[in-house]
Amino acid sequence: MSCKKGPLPDTLILQSLAIGSQGVPKGVMSRLTTPEMFFTYLREQMMISRDNLLLLQAFLWHLQRKDLHELAAEYARRIGNTLYFYAPQEQPEDGFKHIQFHVEGNLDRFQRSDLEALRATMARLLFVPQEFIFLSGVEPSNSLTLTFMIHEQYVDPLKDLFKEHSDSFGKLGVDGISVNDSEYIDPTLAVRRRASAPASGATQEQLRALYERSRRLENQVAQSEIRSLEAQADATLARKESLEWQRKEHYFRSMVSRIVEDPREPAPVDEKCLSLI
Repeated sequence: MSCKKGPLPDTLILQSLAIGSQGVPKGVMSRLTTPEMFFTYLREQMMISRDNLLLLQAFLWHLQRKDLHELAAEYARRIGNTLYFYAPQEQPEDGFKHIQFHVEGNLDRFQRSDLEALRATMARLLFVPQEFIFLSGVEPSNSLTLTFMIHEQYVDPLKDLFKEHSDSFGKLGVDGISVNDSEYIDPTLAVRRRASAPASGATQEQLRALYERSRRLENQVAQSEIRSLEAQADATLARKESLEWQRKEHYFRSMVSRIVEDPREPAPVDEKCLSLI
């Protein structure tokens, strides 16, 4: 006799797409037991944000939800081609590393379309899905510093690929990358950086202080969301326990009533209720 399985819930489908060495670690995914926890984690780790819509796009594509896909496309059109400054998180997710790209120009010259071109170049050279290259920060330096979060196994290959394909990165305005405080500059491209006028020290400090404050506020919001989810889980458990106790109370009341009505007639035994004692 064959047992026909029904379709998987949408959340399980999405988790199967995001789990793995390039995405969410298996140990972490096992703790994301509700859709709210799953998406809160993705947003907290910057895997889904206004600058990281590719993973969401992949989700909707695999779910064949054209209605939601159109809403996401409408949002992308509304936010336009503009990038915004924001500081990266202090530490990337376990198994990932931050890598900084130094890009000439400013946010008037380097925009979202350029960002996607840079992300596509990395994905092509590393041979990884583009949706698993996450933008984590956009900061001012002598020009711009873009912080990406990629899986740690691709960091060393990317350093070598940067040297081998400096012309491809150079066309995108990239003149160097930084990993773990080590900087790799292409000599032929570094002239651009020296020609750029650096921001003053005071301006740099003010901007960084502003970004740090913004990052702290974002972390506080994320922690509040996590506490809210935990409180919801506790409330659900409390309601379940309350219903079990109500059922037990109803059972014993019914049993006492039967005994009072006819002491000679044994009351039926509910093994499940007895197990709650």
